[in-house]
Amino acid sequence: MKKGGKIRTLFKPKIVHRHLKTGDIMLLNRLPTLHKPSMMAHKARVLMGEKTLRLHYANCKADFDGDEMNAHFPQGEVARSEGYNIAAVPHQYLVPKNGTPLSGLIQDHMIARVKLTMRGQFFNRTDYQQLVFADLGGREYDGKTKLLSPTILKPVALWSGKQILSTVIINLTPKGKKLDSSHGLAGSKHGFYSQD
Repeated sequence: MKKGGKIRTLFKPKIVHRHLKTGDIMLLNRLPTLHKPSMMAHKARVLMGEKTLRLHYANCKADFDGDEMNAHFPQGEVARSEGYNIAAVPHQYLVPKNGTPLSGLIQDHMIARVKLTMRGQFFNRTDYQQLVFADLGGREYDGKTKLLSPTILKPVALWSGKQILSTVIINLTPKGKKLDSSHGLAGSKHGFYSQD
């Protein structure tokens, strides 16, 4: 509709203050949103030239037969803070109703861990540290990350795959909790932490 040389619309134009950047938080939900874990916050990684959203299937309850997901980009500081600190995937491991696990290990994770801990799997210092820090996922700790000494010292220092898992468990054990090998494998040096 033109009136006096101007186009009239029913909607006001939206102003884009800035575009999504890598590291921004996004809220994703798949309808029906019936409980808190139906809407989770994910950190975005912008892939140049791509026009689709990619989501790891371990965090998604979709069956990929045409399901749709809604994406929301929080604009305010409070909304972004809630996304990072309340709705983010790392805070959604347990169902609020009864405390049962929401996300579980999938076959890819299990196969990778089995291959990692097979006898004869050794890693140099760079690979050992890279795998440990990738497993820790950038979490904040009190103090430095504790690393284990190598299994093989000469001719080159090498760490086993089991040491990678032990290092992760040691660093993820909350302060004040004791490592209890009675719950772990027989003869295991590092088991799970106990409530004592």
